[in-house]
Amino acid sequence: MPGEVRLPGGNVGGAWKVGRTVRRTTGPWTPAVHALLAHLEGLRCVPRVHGFDEQGREVLDFLPGRIVDVETELLTDAQLVSVARWTRELHEAVAGFTHPGPWRFFGADSPILVGHNDIAPYNICFDGDELAGVFDWDLAGPTTPRLELGWLAWQAAPLVRRLPDEWTVRRLGVLARAYGGEEVDAEALLDAAVDRVELAIRGVLAAVAAGDPGMIALHRTTGEPEPMRRALTLLRERLPQLRRLARA
Repeated sequence: MPGEVRLPGGNVGGAWKVGRTVRRTTGPWTPAVHALLAHLEGLRCVPRVHGFDEQGREVLDFLPGRIVDVETELLTDAQLVSVARWTRELHEAVAGFTHPGPWRFFGADSPILVGHNDIAPYNICFDGDELAGVFDWDLAGPTTPRLELGWLAWQAAPLVRRLPDEWTVRRLGVLARAYGGEEVDAEALLDAAVDRVELAIRGVLAAVAAGDPGMIALHRTTGEPEPMRRALTLLRERLPQLRRLARA
């Protein structure tokens, strides 16, 4: 297509920018995702759906902003606050929304709402310290706030990387306080992250076995879920010290 530019990233599916829109490949989950995005119209940082192009790709708003490189950078405290507050807004906005699917998400036990399920630096962009966009909704589906926050802690604190324990726990506290709620604190996020990563490992393996093209591409390009498994093993070794610091 004239003027089409392949956007960086996209290990699972890929995206192409055309003017002020983004074109993405679809799957059986796309109708459910589009219904969710329609329900969320008016919530800041959420793309609108503009149908499909002549190649059958979904057409969405392009959300301008700066993406923080997860390999070389870290979100600022203010960025952590902004994304955690938006996550609370999302969970409030989806109250009462239901859809039979099918959904692409791996399948959470006892889900109570429909969430994004992949809120992470590679799927969000910022205007300075303020969240400007949340994209790649393909993994949206029934989940729990706890699992959603666990993945955010894993990717954005980030627990997936080995950083000083005191510093890590402090950032977990920043996330927890920004999201709010009596049951959300640094220690709760530690436990939620472990459960969410275990779910992701099982889910990627099952999706690859089922022939999901995107998850097969993810496995081939990154080796997942083995990197997650190794990172989770390292986190488990740190958990006793992290819990002690979180309780202090």
